[in-house]
Amino acid sequence: MHKPTAVALAAAVLLPLAIAPATPAAALPASAPMSFPASTAKSPEPGFRVLPYLQAPGATSMTINWISETDQPGTLSVQGPGLGNQPGKGNSSAQSSEPEYLDLMEYTQAELEQQIPGLEQGTWLKSNSNYKHSVTIEDLKPGKKYDYTVTQSGQRHTAAFETAPDGKSWKNIRIVAFSDSETEPRGRTEHREWELSPVNGYTSESLQRPSTDSKWAETFGMTTRYGQPTLRYPLDQSTAFNENLRHVQAANPDLVMMAGDLTQGSGYQPAWDEFFGHVAGEHSDLASNVPLLPALGNWETYAALNGGYGSDADRTPAVISRNRFLDYFSLPQDPEHPEYKGSYYRVDHGPVTVLTLDSTNGRPDENTSTGTLSGEKFSGDDTNLTAENQSTDTQGQFTFESYVQGFKDLFPGSTEQDVDLPNMDAGSAQWDWAEKQLAEARADGQIVLVQFHHAAYSNGVHGTPPNHEHPDNQSGTTMRAYSPMFEEHGVAAVISGHDEMFERSWVDADGDGRGFHSYDVGVAADGLRGEKLVQNAQGEYEPLRFNSHSQWSAPADQSEIWEEDENGVAQLVSGGLHYGHLQIDIAKKAKGAELTLTPVYVFPKLDSEYQLERTERRVYDDVVTFPVSQDGAPLAK
Repeated sequence: MHKPTAVALAAAVLLPLAIAPATPAAALPASAPMSFPASTAKSPEPGFRVLPYLQAPGATSMTINWISETDQPGTLSVQGPGLGNQPGKGNSSAQSSEPEYLDLMEYTQAELEQQIPGLEQGTWLKSNSNYKHSVTIEDLKPGKKYDYTVTQSGQRHTAAFETAPDGKSWKNIRIVAFSDSETEPRGRTEHREWELSPVNGYTSESLQRPSTDSKWAETFGMTTRYGQPTLRYPLDQSTAFNENLRHVQAANPDLVMMAGDLTQGSGYQPAWDEFFGHVAGEHSDLASNVPLLPALGNWETYAALNGGYGSDADRTPAVISRNRFLDYFSLPQDPEHPEYKGSYYRVDHGPVTVLTLDSTNGRPDENTSTGTLSGEKFSGDDTNLTAENQSTDTQGQFTFESYVQGFKDLFPGSTEQDVDLPNMDAGSAQWDWAEKQLAEARADGQIVLVQFHHAAYSNGVHGTPPNHEHPDNQSGTTMRAYSPMFEEHGVAAVISGHDEMFERSWVDADGDGRGFHSYDVGVAADGLRGEKLVQNAQGEYEPLRFNSHSQWSAPADQSEIWEEDENGVAQLVSGGLHYGHLQIDIAKKAKGAELTLTPVYVFPKLDSEYQLERTERRVYDDVVTFPVSQDGAPLAK
């Protein structure tokens, strides 16, 4: 059992405390106390801190992780075909775990002293003790169901999983994808912004949204976006994520892709406590039954009130943030570069290959605040984006060199070759790995999906590169460098987030009808943003629409319809941007397969007092269906 080292423990506890989370604070209720005594962490309790969650799924193996607060080993018992070769054992197997102490997960003093409006201080805190248990079950049979039970310090949790089918014995595969859950304790009470298009926000027959002095504003609050009062969404972030996951679980997917920004700051431990409470804890055990495939996003390098992205003098907050993510998840690794610890990885599920890339750093570094740009400034839409002005970086908050120094500070004795942060440019190990995996997947006739966090094609706030007239310092346009590779190897769809909106783009650079669909699915549970707006000559805000590849987005194409209910209260009855997910269905056909991409949203039904009655699973009118050939590549339109 690994115990905390003095160096790691000091680094985890003595972080800078000055930088607060970027999330806007909710309005402080009049009755809320203005100050609290400092909290302390609870005493470690037996049993599960985090319920079992499935990792590294395959046709013949599955890894099962869980977190406890005490150092007792746990036991994993699995029942199913092919297990138990000893007489009298039947089809079962049992293994004990070896607890590993997670020294980075201890609360900082800033976390212990944090005050959150509307919540009693410290009620969200657990103990200061985290032990990771990870057991891999091998020699399983493809396409079979296995029941399992984990026993930890007298507590038991029972769940089930199915192994991936082999390449031939399958009929239907279902995968769900979303991004930007950005969990945090504040999400229990905070209602986020709900932007409305200034161009076609309403249908012609719709009422207008409730005003600043309405019952809606009194109940959920208002905020300001682009200088205009904007409604807050009727579901707080925690409720939104729970409802989204409830509909995901009802869909019974085979895999769940999570394209980054899982928490509101990976270096902020209460955010992880909230995340696992949603997926493997008090709210649901989705991850106990369905493998999670997470990607790193910008928030996976952010420490929230523990120093944010850090500073050039101390970049350890960013390093701690990444390593918290990498400690929690047991991801397949590039055998040639184990130092990246699964930052990018491949998972095969029957006929489907999912490649997860790390889009959090590129070379050379760019930064809009310092004017460090890789190309000449330009304006207009992306038809003016050329090889000469193509951006190179998604992370304007820090440089690769400063991250390297922070890594060395946190892990004394390490060298640059030990650093866990890969680059994604054409000269990187990740680039070469991706090209090799895509070529192998195509040769094997696989249907290929790719995910990474920073959407390369977006009309949202992060859609313009840092060298644009209206720049962004965390733009995903750099990831367009991969598009020719994706087209060449017949990628079916690319899944991203970051802009916190729902958008689909079509990418076919050579115009031969064989391209890929690119999605921004950043609608898991955080902000609900519209298109990026800029002021015209008259000072009015209008959509910039940099992304000429956009085919559909909820902000631009799903106009709202408001009507009065039987009590004369304005209610949204249809349209608008909502929390949700992308459902990907693959059906086997006589020659090849058919993919159906369904944008699902979770619609809130409110009573006349604006209290939530239920949520409904609804589908936006942009369902895409297309065939793939026997070699797994999409057929031309």
